[in-house]
Amino acid sequence: MKRIALLVSIFWILSFAGQTHLWGQVIVNGGFESLAALPTTTGQWSLATGWTSTGSSMNTPDVFHIQGAGGGDLPETPVAIVPPYQGMAVGGFMACGEPGTNRREYITGTFSSPLLAGEVYQMTFRMTNGELTAFSEGGLGISNLGMHFSMGPLQQLGAAPLVEVPHFTLSPVFHSREWETISFTFVAQAAWTHFTWGAFGFDGERTISIEEGSDPSMAYCFVDAFALSLADNEVTADEEEVRGPGSKPQLETVDLETEASWFVPNAFTPNGDGENDVFEPVWNNITVKRFEVFTRWGERVFELNGQQAAWDGSAPDGSPVEPGMYIWQLELKEASGKTISESGAITLIR
Repeated sequence: MKRIALLVSIFWILSFAGQTHLWGQVIVNGGFESLAALPTTTGQWSLATGWTSTGSSMNTPDVFHIQGAGGGDLPETPVAIVPPYQGMAVGGFMACGEPGTNRREYITGTFSSPLLAGEVYQMTFRMTNGELTAFSEGGLGISNLGMHFSMGPLQQLGAAPLVEVPHFTLSPVFHSREWETISFTFVAQAAWTHFTWGAFGFDGERTISIEEGSDPSMAYCFVDAFALSLADNEVTADEEEVRGPGSKPQLETVDLETEASWFVPNAFTPNGDGENDVFEPVWNNITVKRFEVFTRWGERVFELNGQQAAWDGSAPDGSPVEPGMYIWQLELKEASGKTISESGAITLIR
């Protein structure tokens, strides 16, 4: 039940963040859904509208899409297995290499219009390392990831670290197979137009630890769902509120008898034994408008029929599909009229 309450709280944050158009500034393409073309390999960061580089040919982050090809598809990437937090796409970057190498990649996003100096904003996004594969070079955890705001993109020399002082620092070592919410408030000290996320400063200024694998060579992070809003509370530049995996905000108590909530399992076993034979979201006080399941290549194998949102592991022609990972997409509508769109991965086991 705690998991459902957490989901409801996160949805409230997203709903609030989704109102950013009321105040003029939004993060351009915060979910990486707008691409010049579907990615076919890694290093195609330039395909993502609104995102830019640090001016270095060695800073080559990645975009991945469910309908991509080769090394550019989801959920199984060359680095890890990861479904989008929402939508169909995610971004990814090598936060650092092995200790002592000082290898860096950074991601730089843009605001639709300059921030208002002196205004208090809240930025929220999601980050994960995904589930490593046997061939992944990831597995390192890294502390002191930071966000730096600027008027124009930063300039990087090769793969060397940027030395600018971040305006927000995520102090704990980050490594998570699940999507984690990172949310913080800040005071715009100038009419900033860009933000850059990554590990600022040199390896000796942070902890780089082996979290998974026997000999990982990098800390690789996937990111999704960047959003900006005006903060709902007053803070000063010296008393900024910081939230992250190491310091989560207090969640309000949710009454599940009256509040909208939902939960989607991550595996099912359609083997006819009467237990866990169907894949079915569970919801309360909410309407399912759309529920679809796709193969990792984008072929739809199930769509909602009426209000019975349950998939028995069959293809549209009634034949059983192969075991493995599939992608689900949900569109939900609360009594208030608010629509929630989400996606994730389900593992079919026979």
